Amino acid sequence: MKEYLKYAAILLGLIILQKTFVSFIDVTEFRITPDLVIIGLVYVGIKKGKIPGSITGFAAGLVLDIFSFSFIGLMALAKTVSGFVSGFFNNEQKIERYLNSYIFIIIVSICSLVNNSVYYLFYFQGTNLLPADIFIRYILPTTVYTALFAVFPVLFARRRRFAR
Repeated sequence: MKEYLKYAAILLGLIILQKTFVSFIDVTEFRITPDLVIIGLVYVGIKKGKIPGSITGFAAGLVLDIFSFSFIGLMALAKTVSGFVSGFFNNEQKIERYLNSYIFIIIVSICSLVNNSVYYLFYFQGTNLLPADIFIRYILPTTVYTALFAVFPVLFARRRRFAR
């Protein structure tokens, strides 16, 4: 139980960081920002599995929906699916290898691609944008930007591992 409270506190901190400071580092005219919450969500999914990843994704997505005053439930759906996908990488023998190497960045990229695809394809449904335009303008840049930020936890974990 104590471990889950630690994960909840970390994700709450990432949500607050996402909603307050990340908007200052947006890029392109479409205001693309990295998704810090997905990085924490992938960590939980790798450590705990599909069901805890899904539940964590739903809770984090619902909180983000409430703070963003947008479609309630859309971010919760996207984060739930991403948390489930990250749980596929839960393997007792490979957890540390996944979390401490470039593989973590690849997993974050996959989960971010899933998250952004679900979110943006539903968000822009009914507009004049084609799915290819949505992919090029929103999904791909957000995924790449999030993957760039996924480098920091890997570097931090490696630094901590070498300090021992």
